[in-house]
Amino acid sequence: MRYRGLGEVGLLLVSGAALLLALTRTGSDAGMTLWWLAVVLVGVLAPGWVAVRAIRAGRVAATDLGWAGPIGLVLALLTWLLAHLVGQRLPTLVVGPLVAAVILAVPATRRRVLGGDDTADEPAGSWPAAAWATLAVLVLVAVRWLWVGGLALMPPRPTATYELWNPDVLYQTALTGELRRELVPGYPMVDGEPLGYHWFFHALAAQLSGTGVDDLDVATRLLPATLVVILLLLAAAVGHQVTGHWSGGVGAAAALAVVRPIAVDTWVQPPINAVPNYWQLSPTAALGWVFGLAAVGTLLAVLRRAPSDRLAPAVLLPLFAVGAAGAKSAQLPVIICGVGLAGLAVLVGHWRRRAEAPGRLRASVLRYGLYLLLLAAVTGLAVLVLYPGSYGLRFTPSFWPQFERTLVLGRSRGSTGAEIVAVVVGFVRRWAPTLFPTLGLLVLVRRRPGDPTGWLGIGVLVGGMLAALTFRHPSGSQYYFAIAALPIGYVLSGAGVAGWVRDELASRKGAVVPRAGASDAADARGTWGEHWRRVRGRVLLVGAVAAGGLLVVLAVRRFLRSGGRRPSALTRPHGEAEAIAAWFTPTLGLLVGLGLVVTAAWLVRRRSAVPLVRGTWVALLAVAVAAGGARALAPTLSPFKSLRPATSPTAATDRAHRPALTPALFAAGQYLRQHASPSDIVATNRVFNGVSASGKPDNRDFSVSAFSGLRTDVGGYGYAPRVLQLDEPGQTYVAAPFWDQPRLDAELALIKSPTAENLAAAYRTRGVRWIVADERSGPVSPQLASLTDLVSRSDGVWLARLRTPGA
Repeated sequence: MRYRGLGEVGLLLVSGAALLLALTRTGSDAGMTLWWLAVVLVGVLAPGWVAVRAIRAGRVAATDLGWAGPIGLVLALLTWLLAHLVGQRLPTLVVGPLVAAVILAVPATRRRVLGGDDTADEPAGSWPAAAWATLAVLVLVAVRWLWVGGLALMPPRPTATYELWNPDVLYQTALTGELRRELVPGYPMVDGEPLGYHWFFHALAAQLSGTGVDDLDVATRLLPATLVVILLLLAAAVGHQVTGHWSGGVGAAAALAVVRPIAVDTWVQPPINAVPNYWQLSPTAALGWVFGLAAVGTLLAVLRRAPSDRLAPAVLLPLFAVGAAGAKSAQLPVIICGVGLAGLAVLVGHWRRRAEAPGRLRASVLRYGLYLLLLAAVTGLAVLVLYPGSYGLRFTPSFWPQFERTLVLGRSRGSTGAEIVAVVVGFVRRWAPTLFPTLGLLVLVRRRPGDPTGWLGIGVLVGGMLAALTFRHPSGSQYYFAIAALPIGYVLSGAGVAGWVRDELASRKGAVVPRAGASDAADARGTWGEHWRRVRGRVLLVGAVAAGGLLVVLAVRRFLRSGGRRPSALTRPHGEAEAIAAWFTPTLGLLVGLGLVVTAAWLVRRRSAVPLVRGTWVALLAVAVAAGGARALAPTLSPFKSLRPATSPTAATDRAHRPALTPALFAAGQYLRQHASPSDIVATNRVFNGVSASGKPDNRDFSVSAFSGLRTDVGGYGYAPRVLQLDEPGQTYVAAPFWDQPRLDAELALIKSPTAENLAAAYRTRGVRWIVADERSGPVSPQLASLTDLVSRSDGVWLARLRTPGA
């Protein structure tokens, strides 16, 4: 299919229809969802596509659609910034088309947008119909697991059956309201407290969601799910760029959509499954993945300078770097590690061949040094301006080994040898399955050792893993370094394996010499029948390896029982060797089984008359791993899976547990969104989210700020920077006391024992204009009705407006 736009249009229609179905079937209003899809298409993707065409020029490329997403998101963030600077709302649905119209109105840029017949861009020009169809299927698969694993488990608003929400998603919603009001955000649950948290996602959500009435739906469902689809399209563009062929794009998207780490047990510390497990609970990470992958694509464009790198809008690298730094604080540091390792590998290669090209070494030093300096400067500015302070992150390299020793041995101390082995077992058991899906990076390095792509991916993963193991955060957020790195590794790995498959099926006589930016010229010669007879042995071998990988996983799960939270051997008296063996046996069985299957296939392939393509053994292992991980994906794809309305995991009506987030509380918040001034402060008794595991009050109730979009005098303060930076033995941040107890007592007194005097004082000194009181969180005095203007009282939730003192 030569480029006629049909592939792009069809893919957008499939993606939009899938999202519409998934969102509306899980509770989102149909009209709201259609409006949202219009904002994304007309306000984000359309101007993004026009902008990438104006920047890149040349022929219209299939990959332009992938780059339209991150560029459109950058435009939306710039619109948010401009709106705050001028003090006027600038709707994306208006600004986006206006930007596109302005670009098209200028003759010079219009010619660039419409493209021409430049044959130099032929390697990128078009994708066949099969490629577009495969990408559409991958998007459908992704939307299905978004639906089953996230959207169906979290409704767009509290219901009678769903009244318990993860505090993190309410925190993200509360910050969305804060970024709608403020150019320099604060911590909205405690008026006057600084934020110290990455907030670009919340600015984007505030800009795209309009008035904010649907902030909860936008911040927890609509925007995160949309970002995953945008990430898939961008992965296809970057994968194509890496290999110079559409197969690399399909492979990269497939790695994100269908590849999963292999879990052979159900015990604690499982492999990290980044995108499926964190796209909704940490939507900031989802935006970080998009901007991080865009930064990687543009970095490869300026570092490699291969023909296919002309597809990437390299001039936007600084904006993507800023976007990655502001979306997730862990994103840019891991990319810096990747560029550093890639630069080291390239410089070593140039140094070895310095006699052949004396000036190349110096040029590479300058190039890599310049871009490392750029990324470091952006990171430094982000730390100083966007999220000052450590936010509780500390360098504690001794914590992880001690934790693993205690976990594996079942005791804090053991013999020296056992402690060392326990740490190794703990590392291999979690990180080998986590990193297996990125084996394609080794294929890239083996086949093109002078290309920085594979080295960059490996450096990103190593940086993310080392940071996760050597830093510590009170809430375990050090693992977000690895979570930020893994999608980049998946994308580059998928492109590497796809490139190997293409060359493996194309190889005949003589060794295949891979090169970056290869042509899209057809590989097949003769009829399809002749081509099939030539490659069927290799196709069947790859299929056998995939089947073997899946059978190995099923056999390990069947014969090496590994249910529960810990090995059953640890429930009785045990020795050190027994504990280590119990933890490691399933993983060892997996490693041995995969090794035998792949080695046998490699030996069979080696006997073929067709020469081996470089990296075959590792590529076959990557195929086996991908097939083995399909076991975890299969349940979410079943068309027979029954999807019922989301329900809370536990009863929420018992005061000894978490207080319910009721429809009445949500309705009070919606009233405030429509009738309160953005500067109004709310007093509330919803400060503590029930009882923490330590038996003390859990200080993470963010519901009033999340539902109302306003600041509270004192609400849930558990994520305030000064709380997370506490480092007191035996004191967890979720149970830390409030730092200004008299202020909290004064707020609670407005609800428990209100008087005309304390209400007037709160009005004058704290700016309190409203009270939201919930009988589930504490007693509410009947005097509140006579001393304030009571707006509503429903299901134990009181909403009252304070009277102007002296009026």
